[in-house]
Amino acid sequence: MFCKEILIKEIPVLKPGDSGLHAASLMDDLRLKHLPVVKDGTYIYLLSEKDVADMKNPEREIENTCFYAPYVWEESSVLEALQVISKDSLTLLPVVMDNGEYAGAITLPVLIETLSEISNTGSEGALIAVEPNQPDYVLSQMIHLIEANRAKVLSLFSYVDKETGRHILLFKIDSEDASPVIRSLERFNYPVKYYRQKQMLPDEILQKRVNELIHYIEL
Repeated sequence: MFCKEILIKEIPVLKPGDSGLHAASLMDDLRLKHLPVVKDGTYIYLLSEKDVADMKNPEREIENTCFYAPYVWEESSVLEALQVISKDSLTLLPVVMDNGEYAGAITLPVLIETLSEISNTGSEGALIAVEPNQPDYVLSQMIHLIEANRAKVLSLFSYVDKETGRHILLFKIDSEDASPVIRSLERFNYPVKYYRQKQMLPDEILQKRVNELIHYIEL
């Protein structure tokens, strides 16, 4: 997903001639700690709440108050936006067109909501974290093992465990019972580091086992 798909054009911007008091008041009204400063349609820099607080005279113009200008292009991915926002703890990130013109901004709540949609966090299912023993693991084989147990991969992420330095693959699957998938993965030497699934009631577990037996008989 691109930044141009989630940017907000309606957020008010600041002008170099605005006062620090005006900037502080606007940030307070919008519940933001950052606002872009735009001149003649061109993005100049990102003013923060702290920049205004550091002004000796907040009644003066904000021009040249700050020279920090983080941004992403319209065609940048939302993951790039996440990297910039996370790095500097921003509440808002300007989005710029190819010609340097200001296009709009991405706010932290909008970015979080978008990443939640991409990750399918609202979908029912289980979460499985796999820590491959071998560095040359075969991702397609893991997906095949998951699908062989009548489950579908809803999302897939990877990260490095800070304590062990090991690579972790995080699967979100549409099955609420991850047990068959876990058994298959571990049978093929793909250890499961941890998993999360819906706690099933006894009758649900029994029905699940009956369905598995019927599926086995039908093979």
